[in-house]
Amino acid sequence: MWGIAFVVLLLVSAAMVSLPTASSSAGAISAFYKAHSAIIVVQQVVGVVALAPFVLFALSLRRNRWLLPAIFLFAGVELVTNVLPLAMVASPDSGGSLTVVEDIADSALFAAVALFVVVATLDDPSWLRGLAVLVAVLSVIRAVASPLGMTALDFVAPLAFVAFVLLLSIRKLAGVGAARQGTAPANR
Repeated sequence: MWGIAFVVLLLVSAAMVSLPTASSSAGAISAFYKAHSAIIVVQQVVGVVALAPFVLFALSLRRNRWLLPAIFLFAGVELVTNVLPLAMVASPDSGGSLTVVEDIADSALFAAVALFVVVATLDDPSWLRGLAVLVAVLSVIRAVASPLGMTALDFVAPLAFVAFVLLLSIRKLAGVGAARQGTAPANR
C-alpha cells in the first residue's frame, strides 16, 4: 500500500509544474520561478511528503545488506532535489546557477533510482531482476544523457520507475514473495 501511496504522490507532484533546466536562459529561469513560486513550493512539499511512503514501502521489501544504504541514498538525493527549487523560489535571480546544480542532483536521483531497483530485487525471481536491470539502465542513461541535452528518456525513465514500484507494490499486496523481511518460509 505504501508503494502505491508513493506513486500517487509522485504523479501529483510531477503533474503540478515542470521545472526549467540549465538549457534555459538565466532570465527565463528567474522569470519562471517568480511567476510560479507558490505552485513550486507546493510541489516540493508534496515531494518531501512522498518520501515517507517511499521509505515505508522500501523498508517492507526483503532486506539485504545494500537495501538500507540504497534507501537512504535515494531519500537524501530526493531531499536535495526538493531543497534546490525552494532556494530558487527564495532567490529567483540565483536560478541560473542553481539550476545547473539541480540538473546534477536530478541526475544523481536517477542514479539512486537505478541502485534502488537493482538492490530491492536481489533475492527476487530472475524475470523481476531483469525488469529491475532494464529500469536501472533507463535511469542511468537518463542520468547521463539529460544534462547533455538529450531528453529522450526524461519521460520514459521516471515512468519506468513508477511502473516498477507499482509492480512491486501489487506483488506485495497479492502476497507474492511472501517471505519478506529476510525470513525464509518454514520447510514442510
